[in-house]
Amino acid sequence: MKLLQICPFSLSAISDVWATRLPKTLASMVMLSGLVAIVAPISPAIAARKDSQTDYRNCVSSLINLKITTELAISACSRAQYPQNLSTCVIDISRVSGYEPTDALNACRQVRRPEDMAFCVTDISRALKDSVAGDVLDSCRRSLRPVQYANCVVGISRGATGLTSPVALSSCIDTQAFPREVDPTFIPYVESPLQVPQDLSPQPIITPPFVQPAPQPQAPAPAPVRGLF
Repeated sequence: MKLLQICPFSLSAISDVWATRLPKTLASMVMLSGLVAIVAPISPAIAARKDSQTDYRNCVSSLINLKITTELAISACSRAQYPQNLSTCVIDISRVSGYEPTDALNACRQVRRPEDMAFCVTDISRALKDSVAGDVLDSCRRSLRPVQYANCVVGISRGATGLTSPVALSSCIDTQAFPREVDPTFIPYVESPLQVPQDLSPQPIITPPFVQPAPQPQAPAPAPVRGLF
């Protein structure tokens, strides 16, 4: 009988204790989990995408289908940061008449954005019928912004009648090489070559001859006054 009287009191007391401590306990657990998430080191991602193995496989097989040697295809795809973009660049350029897959691969693997490189080559080649494949590949490879470079070449070639492709290619490359000459600017632009002296050998230093200064006349001593001595 005493046990029955004590048990209800004990259960109510325990429930009151848990009711007051449970929110604090849950809050402490949430804070602890947050600290663990912050302190725990984050492991770097091995691959940017889950299908990276498929990208490397497709890159090698695509280059081999273009009659590129297996050794060269493996070397190019294994060193590429984005192998799918590399193989796409080579495929797009090889579809243009006059471009060899090996030359396209050599150019695509030297740039940071192969997809922009492919756009540059294909756009210029379709617009300039007299362009040479080697010149277009080299110009697009040297350009820091291939898409803008292609727009420049195609735009000025269509705007100026009779403009040859070498002039268009070199003009847009020169514009990107000297950004200080890009308009608008407040600096006056003078189309004159830099004046460089022809004789760059050191010139002898000519010192003037030493001239003895003329002696200055001295003032005569004052005569003694009579009667003071």
